[in-house]
Amino acid sequence: MDNFLFVLGRNFRLSLAELDNILKNSQFKGRIIDYSANIAVVEFISLHNDKYYINKLMELQFLLGGCQKIAKIYDFINIRDIHNAFPLKIDKYKLVEKARKKILHILGKVLEQIFPKLKSQSIFFAVSIYPNLFEDEYYSRVLVKHFLPFLNKEIMNILKEKEVKKSLYYEYPEENIKSGNLNPIFPHHLIKYGLFNEDRAEIIFGFTEEGVYIARTFTADDPNFKKKIDEERPFKEFKSSISPKLALMMFNFLNLFQERETKKILDPFVGNGTILLFALLQDFQIYGADFDQAKINNTIRNIIWLLEEIEEPIPPRSLLEERIQNIDIGDLSKHFQPNFFDGVVTEPSLGPFYKNKPYYIQAKDIIDTELEPLYVLIFREIYKVLKPKGRICITAPIIETIDGGDIQLNVNKIAINNKFQPINMIDSKRIINKSNIKLQFQKQDLKNLIDAKKDQILKRKIYVYEKQD
Repeated sequence: MDNFLFVLGRNFRLSLAELDNILKNSQFKGRIIDYSANIAVVEFISLHNDKYYINKLMELQFLLGGCQKIAKIYDFINIRDIHNAFPLKIDKYKLVEKARKKILHILGKVLEQIFPKLKSQSIFFAVSIYPNLFEDEYYSRVLVKHFLPFLNKEIMNILKEKEVKKSLYYEYPEENIKSGNLNPIFPHHLIKYGLFNEDRAEIIFGFTEEGVYIARTFTADDPNFKKKIDEERPFKEFKSSISPKLALMMFNFLNLFQERETKKILDPFVGNGTILLFALLQDFQIYGADFDQAKINNTIRNIIWLLEEIEEPIPPRSLLEERIQNIDIGDLSKHFQPNFFDGVVTEPSLGPFYKNKPYYIQAKDIIDTELEPLYVLIFREIYKVLKPKGRICITAPIIETIDGGDIQLNVNKIAINNKFQPINMIDSKRIINKSNIKLQFQKQDLKNLIDAKKDQILKRKIYVYEKQD
């Protein structure tokens, strides 16, 4: 097999959309051929033929905001064989025994590929299981309590048969296994336990409706680095700040994959600079604005701090002040040249931070009197300073009310009135729908995606628009 497994982020639809957009429009040409709520299986057109494809995977990992790990797939077991070997209730013992022998045969072949040198070696491995859905009963009752112990035990036996000198495996907390409440190992564990080394590995068993893909992890996100930037920068505001992962995903919908160091990115609502900080790490030329001078000062200080942390040259303060200015959104085009920017990524004000759900009439008043006029100004001004065919990726609020359900701004209407075309975030022809309704996409192309946690009152909706001539 020459396919690869991508472990997705919390918002699997948004992660799939980002990944598919990169596979369609960047140099990493390929296609998602299978997926679940936790993994995507990717078939590249030519990446696997590159002698140094692992370096390419690392480059891709750095680009992606919605991907935790990338692993090479070595084999596949169809779901019928898995269910025969590990049913919810064992009735036919001979069938179980036969199916498990089949799995063991596949495991033996896979281990020889993952560890080319086995005899007289000391081997350490960790098994991570990514189910179709974490809330599935089959995951908590069978995969965690029976399949995982079976894998650890039998892999150890196979390694012993291969005459390894010593073998150990990563042991999950026993209380998590007994309760069936178990997370796979986190990306930072890969570094901690040296699981990228030749004699160590994370072996992933990634489930979809069709079966389980067996893969070995080659690259992983560095969440500690993102967390450090997000939490240790001098100025921060967690209550309203966009997450680093979402910022990275939004960049990737601009389709600016080549020569990023020449591309000019604008955030006209910098806040404390999250978007600009991560745009800087992605090699973009950064520009920003905000009506609040204190936030401009905070953003500039955060940028200087980041450059010091990564040991990069710090430009003169005057250059930063020239690029990041105290500007009201209505005056943006007075300060920047026409058709100047290659792309815009921003999160404007989403309205008040609600501790409790507002009444419908309260939320509608905010939408009508504050947010709609604001977004009209945004699209009017961005049209003037954005290059033809340039894109804006922008968030807008959905407010959950006590008495009237969700209420949201009609961003499409505003954008179209200002000569912006909505861009599909998911191409329905490139994503095969699943039978499980929790995994399905709408049959038509999706022009926006929601990013929200459970029971969140104020949700983000993400849009992508392209400037028309």
